[in-house]
Amino acid sequence: MSLGVRLRRLVRRFVRLARSRRHVVPPSVAVGELMLREATIDDLRPLAELHVRTFNDTHLGPFGSGPTYATREWQWREKLLETDATNFVLVLATPANELVGFIWCHPTKDNPTWAARLNKIYLLREYQRRGLGRQMVAAAIERLLDGSLTSMALFTEVENEAACNFYERLGGERQLDEHGKFGGMYGWPDLRQLKSRLSQVSAVMPRAATEPDDSS
Repeated sequence: MSLGVRLRRLVRRFVRLARSRRHVVPPSVAVGELMLREATIDDLRPLAELHVRTFNDTHLGPFGSGPTYATREWQWREKLLETDATNFVLVLATPANELVGFIWCHPTKDNPTWAARLNKIYLLREYQRRGLGRQMVAAAIERLLDGSLTSMALFTEVENEAACNFYERLGGERQLDEHGKFGGMYGWPDLRQLKSRLSQVSAVMPRAATEPDDSS
């Protein structure tokens, strides 16, 4: 192993240690019979299994097969070790601690217009149409605002009509490319407005018509 690789690994360990010391995991929140809480490294295997199942259901159908459990475990291991106040994964769990949904948000520097990115949000099909996706987004927005991140973007498949409808009902603005075409990117320039909209929607619409099952 080269000296450069060793040094990079050492730096990453120090960064993770510093993050873990200053990051206080918030308590779980009751969402009906479910609990919404922050994911930890102990959730690695069930989160990987949930990701495989929801990805296949959403993008490939009953006979498709996407990334394996091993691949998803490898991907999530590093992400869960690097979480902090504004880079977080929230999971929905049953009383038996079975994971049924998750959302991952983090800061982004890809485009100076957007401070944060909603990277992934998934729900098992049997838990959709209950307003749970909306409540996961609301909790994530609260966390981002607490961390002084006031704008957010996300990417979805243009063909995923349920997800597109969901984001547009929440005020997501379609972002067009240089040719004026929509490629699946939505943006919220002011998350405070989205927080207000989510509060209003929750008050008048206890059940969602559709829920997002999105990302990769």
